[in-house]
Amino acid sequence: MLPERRAVRVLLVVLAVAAATVAATLLEDVGGLVDASPIFLVAVVLAAGLLGTSAAVVTSLASFLAYDFLFTTPRFTFTVADPAEWLSLLLFLLVAVVIGRLTSLLRDRADEADRRARESVALAAISRETAMAPSFADAASLVVDRLRSDAEMDAVWVRLVDDDAAPIALAGALPASGPTPWTLARSAADGTSDWLHISSTATDAPATNLGADASAGERYLVPIEGDMGPVGWIGASRVEGDPRPGRGARRLLALAADQLASAHRRDGLRAELTAAEVVRQSDRLRAAILDAVSHDLRTPIASIRALAGGLEDAAVEADPAAVRAAAAAIDREGTRLGDLVNGLLDMSRIQAGAVRPTLEAFDLTELVAAALAQERDPARASRVRVDINGELPVLADEVMFAAAFGNIVDNALRHAAGSSMVRVRAVRAHDGRIVLDVDDDGAGVPAEALPHLFDRFYRVSTQADAGRKGLGLGLAIARGFVEAIGGSISAERSDLGGLRIRLTLQAAPAEDDR
Repeated sequence: MLPERRAVRVLLVVLAVAAATVAATLLEDVGGLVDASPIFLVAVVLAAGLLGTSAAVVTSLASFLAYDFLFTTPRFTFTVADPAEWLSLLLFLLVAVVIGRLTSLLRDRADEADRRARESVALAAISRETAMAPSFADAASLVVDRLRSDAEMDAVWVRLVDDDAAPIALAGALPASGPTPWTLARSAADGTSDWLHISSTATDAPATNLGADASAGERYLVPIEGDMGPVGWIGASRVEGDPRPGRGARRLLALAADQLASAHRRDGLRAELTAAEVVRQSDRLRAAILDAVSHDLRTPIASIRALAGGLEDAAVEADPAAVRAAAAAIDREGTRLGDLVNGLLDMSRIQAGAVRPTLEAFDLTELVAAALAQERDPARASRVRVDINGELPVLADEVMFAAAFGNIVDNALRHAAGSSMVRVRAVRAHDGRIVLDVDDDGAGVPAEALPHLFDRFYRVSTQADAGRKGLGLGLAIARGFVEAIGGSISAERSDLGGLRIRLTLQAAPAEDDR
């Protein structure tokens, strides 16, 4: 108990004795009552309730002496003339002591019940909060706040053993370094715990139970035990003059340390799972690259070699038309091979963060037309219907936009039904940005595949796409370039029945704002 609080309670007891004396004087001298001594029992009960048994006994003796001095004959002396009055005074003293003791016991039991109730609530809260916390740091923050109030600490903090920086979590003002702190040592045999002075935080350090009360300003440490020893510490301090934390506070601190140890183990398991998932994804990516290289890159090379071998064969009569057809096929396969290699290079640049856009203001209609003009097959280009009305100025890098838009259109043309059209539309959104939609009327993709369309090497397996054309990089490259120029890209089902790829681009500022 704080010295200020105890002084207030002592003052209340003194005032209660004085008030009982005044009341007894009025009852006997004015009211004519023969024996008003029972009025002092009120002060005894008050002392027992506020300060405990010892105070009740002292108050009983003080009341006994006050009544003997002021009210028994002869007055104003401690001499008692009538032996019957001695008996009455002794009986009064006995009754006062018994009542004080009983009151104190009732108060102690009530305090213990209240303390256990608060402790149970705190224990349950600590268990729940640490179990639900997403990480060790979050659990530590919740624990220090609760321990500071429930364990009646001036400050509580959590620090990891291998972390020399500031505490992970802190509630209150961190005390300055001082003498060797008290450390909570727990017995594995019976589960008891006590405060020990340990000369080092090492687990094999010698310990001595000093048994004396902690001096003012001393600190307390509770180890957070891991599988290989302490992984951290709960530190605490109390204001000057407070005793060492008792059994209830020790239970709270010990449970908090156990719960934080579980949270630390969860973080370790989560890190292991993350590392395992990274390895799994890396293996999946390597497998996808090997699969793509072994098929999509080897196929055009094999075609080129076969066609070139036919031209080189001296036994085959050189027909000009056949030579031109073979050369055209070699050119197509070489172009396909170049597109595949360029796709891998573009993806590598995006993944390495080596994409540096040069943003300029363009009219979207002109950007789209320039990108479509790069299509080598006029028949394919003629299947794209552009529906953009009016000027829509955008901020973009011309080369990156052309690469992204070209990959999106190429993907749409490959999946559109037969010789149907691919629709390109653009509008200005309410927030001022420009929205560009590319729709096809193909078979579309399953809903569960939509979130993965922009993943590297991801391809939707369908019967219509059994030819395995492409590496599955087109939309991933498009996303990288669109995001590099400050836009965003998404996929959804088109009202034409197939797939819609939506680009949201930055609008260029008006000329008078530049």
